[in-house]
Amino acid sequence: MGRINLLSVALANKIAAGEVVARPASVVKELVENAIDAKSQSIFVTVVEGGSRLIQVMDDGEGIAADEVPLAFERHATSKIAHDDDLAAIMTLGFRGEALPSIASVSRMSLMSRCAEADEGTEIQIEGGFVQSIRSIGCAIGSTFEVRDLFYNVPARRKFLKSQQTELGHIHRVLMQLALAQHAIHFRLIHGGRTLFDVPAATSLEDRAFQLLGEKVTARTLSLSEDSPIQDGLSLTALISRPPLKKNLKKEQYLYVNLRPIKSPLMTHAVYEAYKSYLMKGEDPFFILFLTLDPKKLDVNVHPGKLEVRFENTSEIHQAIRNIIRDVLSTSGAGPLPENEPPVFGQTRDLNTHQAYPTSSTPWPGWPESQAFSDRLENAGEVVQEKSTPFSRTPLFAQDSDIVPENMPASMGGTVPMIRPLAQVYGTFLLAEIDGVFTIVDQHTAHERVLYETFIAAWHAPGDSEKKLEIQPLLIPQQIDLSEEKSLLLRDQLEALAEAGIKIESFGETTFLVRELPALIATLDVEGFLNEVTEDLMDLGVTGSVEEPIRLILASMACHGAVRAHQSMSLPEIKALLEMYYQRKTPPTCPHGRPIVIRYPLFELEKLFRRK
Repeated sequence: MGRINLLSVALANKIAAGEVVARPASVVKELVENAIDAKSQSIFVTVVEGGSRLIQVMDDGEGIAADEVPLAFERHATSKIAHDDDLAAIMTLGFRGEALPSIASVSRMSLMSRCAEADEGTEIQIEGGFVQSIRSIGCAIGSTFEVRDLFYNVPARRKFLKSQQTELGHIHRVLMQLALAQHAIHFRLIHGGRTLFDVPAATSLEDRAFQLLGEKVTARTLSLSEDSPIQDGLSLTALISRPPLKKNLKKEQYLYVNLRPIKSPLMTHAVYEAYKSYLMKGEDPFFILFLTLDPKKLDVNVHPGKLEVRFENTSEIHQAIRNIIRDVLSTSGAGPLPENEPPVFGQTRDLNTHQAYPTSSTPWPGWPESQAFSDRLENAGEVVQEKSTPFSRTPLFAQDSDIVPENMPASMGGTVPMIRPLAQVYGTFLLAEIDGVFTIVDQHTAHERVLYETFIAAWHAPGDSEKKLEIQPLLIPQQIDLSEEKSLLLRDQLEALAEAGIKIESFGETTFLVRELPALIATLDVEGFLNEVTEDLMDLGVTGSVEEPIRLILASMACHGAVRAHQSMSLPEIKALLEMYYQRKTPPTCPHGRPIVIRYPLFELEKLFRRK
């Protein structure tokens, strides 16, 4: 065992920064929370190059006394708590005294601050955790923090930062969360000289939500403010979506406990339970939820970024949120969805041939209405006209089609097995006998995999005319409006989308024009697709790879372009889909990891029925 050494303060702060300062958005969060705790009425944030070059946070709060300015950058120095009892009843956003020294240790940082009692302010300059200078200076009441060259002395952290637009998107999200909770404060965000949002103080949560999210999100909402009969001191204030709901709203869900933005699977689950009778597959409720309760009944000191809390009584919290929202929904005039219960096992149902094997009555995504589904599938990946363009000039990643799982039937991978389609059940699952084995196939994931492999093949072999995909110009370009946060990210991925066959042009701050789509998905819900893919890209994390965004885009295209659940298929269509699936060397899952096929060999069925 090596010799035990006491770390220097500078090194300890740099290590602590690994937890507190994950990216530029973490810096913005800590500094803005300090400004809120200082009772600021205005908070202006300016960033350059996604925050990696400069983050400036200016407030008009209480300021810091001259003799306390150096102390603010010492570890565990804080004005928020003084005794053990204070830790059990925290109402401020900050309290640990770790943020400023951690940020200062991995940047070139300065602070100008003046409190109301002082005639002049104080400026301190810190570089890499070491104080360079302290001097008196004339400045307004309040504080101005500047953080330059973030991670300049930690190259390993700096190289893992994502693009400017992606990092800016995270900053935008953080400031949105804080601005929603503090509607009485004027917030402004500027990037590279351009104002991204500027929201004056609002009089209510509804007004602030409209300022930040727009009418498109807030038009159909219900507001509530209720005390819980289950737990004393617990109240819920919220803005929630009125049924019917929309898709792709998971990024428009905000949770707060005592005005602290958090992530809570418990609270989210309670909301979804309240909406249980109103949700269709793929729908998500919009909500801004403020839970207020006795601070002694929760622990906020459980996460480095203070993004999680631990409740004293989780069941009461869950029940209170669910019941309050469910009661509001029940009196809103929105009726629950009709229940379509599957037949009880053992109950007989009179099925005729038409019911068991329905024919497709609606065109499938990306194909003319008159074209048979078997023809549609057979044409996937065919040689197309001169207007066709490949996705890319050079392949970027390994051939997915070379991956053949060990447990895949020997007949897969180029040779189509013997397929005898039997039926479609619940409008979602296909029953067939494949090489003598009873097989159940998820129609959506199977078609999704077929489309994905077609897209991947075109990407991998841009010079192969047989694998080119037809790119269809739209007669009238489709206009798409996105949130500011998603627009920032989308601008950063326009080239990747173009490589995937989707040509989009910026048409304003948050407006885009879609001009071309791959013909296979020409009827794609483009707005829903772009909302989802930007959310997925934001969740992608730091990969250091240029190929991952394109892979994700292709997977989302396949998912949105594939046949959906509850869409009828005839026996010829079932057979055509299965033939297309089995003739490819593909993993037995969709690109998102869901299984496609479940096989029941004869001996398994005989065991189930105790015949052997």
